[in-house]
Amino acid sequence: MKNLIALVIAAALIFSGCSKKDENFKVEDQNGIKIYSNTDTPNDPSAKLELKKLFTISSEAQADTNAYMKRPITITADAGNNIYILDILTMSVKKFDPAGNFIKSIGRMGQGPGELFYPSIMFFDKDTLNIMSAGSRKLSKFDSEGNFYYDKILMEQSQLQNTKISRDGEKIASYIAKQISKGEGQMPDIDFALSVINRKDLTEKTALSSKKLAIQDLMGGKIDLNDLVIPFVPGNDYVYVSENSDNQYRIFGYDYEGKKQIEIRKDFKMIRYENAEKEEYIASMKKMMQGTQEVKVGNFKKAIVTMHTDKYGRLLVFPNVDRNVDKEGVYLDIFKDGKFLNRINYEIQAKGNTGMIGMFKAQEFFIGDRIYVMNGEELTLDVYEY
Repeated sequence: MKNLIALVIAAALIFSGCSKKDENFKVEDQNGIKIYSNTDTPNDPSAKLELKKLFTISSEAQADTNAYMKRPITITADAGNNIYILDILTMSVKKFDPAGNFIKSIGRMGQGPGELFYPSIMFFDKDTLNIMSAGSRKLSKFDSEGNFYYDKILMEQSQLQNTKISRDGEKIASYIAKQISKGEGQMPDIDFALSVINRKDLTEKTALSSKKLAIQDLMGGKIDLNDLVIPFVPGNDYVYVSENSDNQYRIFGYDYEGKKQIEIRKDFKMIRYENAEKEEYIASMKKMMQGTQEVKVGNFKKAIVTMHTDKYGRLLVFPNVDRNVDKEGVYLDIFKDGKFLNRINYEIQAKGNTGMIGMFKAQEFFIGDRIYVMNGEELTLDVYEY
């Protein structure tokens, strides 16, 4: 009898535990799409991101003028943790060793063989360093020591923006701005698409979303850039794309053929901009987008600011939070296999450097077992391991 009672109690506890867990997380299939639904309750409060700062690369600290940065826009690292910083104004790549010591500058300004003309994209294809120059429409290839291989002229005339590479280095996703002619004497419209990109020639493979806009509306401040630029990150298996909503916390996972495969949901309540926050945002955007007189912004914040994937196969989501809870904090939601694990404080990023403004001020790169935080205003790169 005692054994029977013990089994009944154990079963009840197991059932109770499963029931409680189901309240926080459930999975269902809808028309072939797997839906992961989460509440605000963490499923694994022990999940965290332990950071250790290693060093800072700063232009001010460099003895060699070839190491100076003017406008760094992206970075990458090779298998040996050597660091490559692409600078669009010096039109070169600054190579540093794994400890942050300057090694050499790769490339120089120009449109000849191996020369760079407003380079904007950089990635490794195995051991080959690829650098795309927007000004000369070509892809320049170097070895990891900076020795020039050859140039490849790009046939696609579209402009790639905010290009991101998956952690395995195999997949690319990017915004593409394509001009749409409206006839002689008229300013063209722009088709602004978030797309999967062919790695070999940087052409568009498939569009995941697309918006048509008029240049005069964009220049005149009639378009809210928060509506236009959707947070996304290419993972090894899916391209994760935010719904970009102010009332829904949703992330869609597309395969690299452009088919939606999964959807991640989490409880969220609408968060209104405080007047001071909105004024600060408008002032900052006017400063960064020189010549813009008007900046349009909605009354409510987007649920999701930006996203990353880490070496543990987790999806890291930066959400907007209720400032009545914490007016200064920056947070990180950790997901694994669609399940919300935990929300943690994210101390390496300042509140004012997140969101649309963060695209101009500071960028983060999760490469290998390191996190790189590039500050475009201070011309520094902070390097962490985790």
